[in-house]
Amino acid sequence: MTILFNFSRPPFDCLGEAERQHLGQSLSVCYFRAGQRVLSPGDVPPGLYLIIKGAVEESSPHQSFGDYGVDDLFDVRAQFDGHCRHGFSALEDCLCQLIPREVFAELCAGNPDLAHYFTATLAERQHQQARREQLGQQNLAEFILTRIEPNHLQPPLLVESRLSLLAATEAMASQGSDCLLYPAADGSLSLATRKTLLHALTLRGLPLTAPLAVLSPAPLIGLPLGSYLFDALLLMTRHRIKRLVVWDRQEVAGVLHLTQVLGLFSAHSHVLTLRIARADSLPALEAVAREQQQLTRSLFGQGIHTAFLMRLIATLNEQLIAKAFTLAIPAEVQDKVCLLMLGSEGRGEQILKTDQDNALILPNDLHWPDRQADLAAFSALLARLGYPPCPGRVMVSNPAWVKEAAHWQQEIERACLGASEADLLWLATLADAQPIAGDRSLLPPIARRLREQLADRPDLLAEMARAAVAFHTPLTLFGRLAQEPEGLDLKRGGLFALVHGIRLLALEAKILETSTLGRIEALVACDRLSSDYGANLAEAFRLFVRLRLRSQLKVGDHRVRVEALSHSERDLLRHALHQVKKFQQWLALHFRLRQ
Repeated sequence: MTILFNFSRPPFDCLGEAERQHLGQSLSVCYFRAGQRVLSPGDVPPGLYLIIKGAVEESSPHQSFGDYGVDDLFDVRAQFDGHCRHGFSALEDCLCQLIPREVFAELCAGNPDLAHYFTATLAERQHQQARREQLGQQNLAEFILTRIEPNHLQPPLLVESRLSLLAATEAMASQGSDCLLYPAADGSLSLATRKTLLHALTLRGLPLTAPLAVLSPAPLIGLPLGSYLFDALLLMTRHRIKRLVVWDRQEVAGVLHLTQVLGLFSAHSHVLTLRIARADSLPALEAVAREQQQLTRSLFGQGIHTAFLMRLIATLNEQLIAKAFTLAIPAEVQDKVCLLMLGSEGRGEQILKTDQDNALILPNDLHWPDRQADLAAFSALLARLGYPPCPGRVMVSNPAWVKEAAHWQQEIERACLGASEADLLWLATLADAQPIAGDRSLLPPIARRLREQLADRPDLLAEMARAAVAFHTPLTLFGRLAQEPEGLDLKRGGLFALVHGIRLLALEAKILETSTLGRIEALVACDRLSSDYGANLAEAFRLFVRLRLRSQLKVGDHRVRVEALSHSERDLLRHALHQVKKFQQWLALHFRLRQ
């Protein structure tokens, strides 16, 4: 029977030659007529069935749980429980292969990878799938999973602040270091590089005998030992720096250099952000924007994990839009206002460019006579960089999204009182606000006010939650993936319910985090979600994003075609959509929605 069995399909691709022979010699073929009962509740299953042709329905006396088609396995749970919980009947004439239960148990006992496939959660199964897809891409994958270790670091050079500039330079030369650390006046450590000392001597004209204490202190930016190298790259990208201090508890373990990181990572994201910083004209910024799209395609093609890719591209998007802000907005205004990103950009979840979604907070009594013209120029500049205008005009060129801080808070109170459909949409949109340029301190009081208002209004949260349960997941009545000719809309049928539902739970808990994955972590940390449940929702989110992005990059369409997915991906997608369906049901109970 081995000629009929596909050993290349997961999880049987992990079997060794002897295990394959044992399985092949044990297989038998079963035929069931349409309507015939295959298994009944309480039955001890003879083994695990693999459907070659036809379809089988799983049900209880009062409920249908789903159906199984070609290449599907059933009843896996019964192999471990020892009996069937539900019944299984042939929906049409079926041909199945039967793996005897004792043989299946022997294979699982001797092969942990096989056993883990059947007992793993959605999160664990997606990690297994990701590992399979990353074969041949190990260099980049290894970088992503590499943590900062002592051998990556330059030993710290710690000196006293009274040391002279000349003595400090000599100390660096003798140790072969290009930077040092010294205590600032407030007791915190400050970093000085060879360039710092050179500028002090040549540009400021300080004498060689001047102490380090006269230098302007440079606050340390760093990470704890054991953090991911990828996070170090993101931090260097965001702050446009070349060195990070690495901490081992309260002590400095060493200094991590950009050259060390780039030696392991060749995607040139830091080079790209340096080009953004140096762009002083629209053509220069447009050239960088084009390369950003190429970087996304390259990183995705090399198997970068979805969460890492989102964070990196979100950081580059932030840098790009912030740079456009400096080119379009007068310098005397830039540091006084706060530019907000909303929607998927605010959540840091937009990998490919979409519509502009932004807003602006103004300080009280700001004199800006050309404000409307400047903001219109900024929106036009973003459009040239690949961010088209928002159809709903949620952007700074629309005066409705530009207000003084006090007026934003007043508008929040007005929206909570009015509670119209437009008001609730406005509140949900503002909940994702993230500052990316200007005076970022203007947002936190507004963000806290929004959460305080909504946390005290369960009726509003319940009304907002209706949208999260309104869309049906693209599953058939029997729980299989819907066969839609134009492809599955995972944004409508999966992502929206997850993103909006998690947003509402975070608002209820007064969580300030804006990203969906960050909100899930925060909800788990405050015991609003269990750890396993949160992990499964997070993996469902990552899977939807990855499949949509792959479709967009390959065919230019966000819809996902089921026939283009591998068997494992179809299985994962069905599992993920069932997680969303259960989440919608839980939201309806949590917010007491009447169906």
